[in-house]
Amino acid sequence: MQIIRFIVLTMFVSFFSGCDNQPLDIVTCSGSIKEGSVWVSITNDNEVKIGNTQFSESLLRKKHQIVKQSCESVTVIIEADTSAENKVIFDTIQTIKSMGYQVSK
Repeated sequence: MQIIRFIVLTMFVSFFSGCDNQPLDIVTCSGSIKEGSVWVSITNDNEVKIGNTQFSESLLRKKHQIVKQSCESVTVIIEADTSAENKVIFDTIQTIKSMGYQVSK
């Protein structure tokens, strides 16, 4: 079931990201979709962002609350450039987990 959910979410994101050059930062729920997501990206120069904005715990909480309004559960998805430093990725995951959020990478 998790694999199917991931594939559907990936297809959904691919469809909308192909239509718009803005970085995707949240996916809210409608219809039968019960799990939303907040996307955190790590660039090749190790900048951690949510959408176009520099990552902060308060920004993540705000985005999480927006998604939680329409979804039963929320996952924070980390998308890292292949040349991003492992330490930055690890530290970001640890920060998000310490805030009590479910993380997917």
